[in-house]
Amino acid sequence: MADKLKSYQELKNIPIIAVTSYAMVGDRGKILTAGANGYIEKPIDPDNFVSKIIQYLEEYRKNKEQPE
Repeated sequence: MADKLKSYQELKNIPIIAVTSYAMVGDRGKILTAGANGYIEKPIDPDNFVSKIIQYLEEYRKNKEQPE
């Protein structure tokens, strides 16, 4: 699904961070392979949720700035 969203010109540069519950073994890899830039499992720890989002956004920005 993430790859479909990124196929739209107006959405391709927006990072996708999946927040999911009932995570199964292998879900993280599947979600990242499908085009998500990050993955956070529930239950969410409110003390570090925002910092995790910021970390994913900074990693996305850093990777995007690197020449291909």
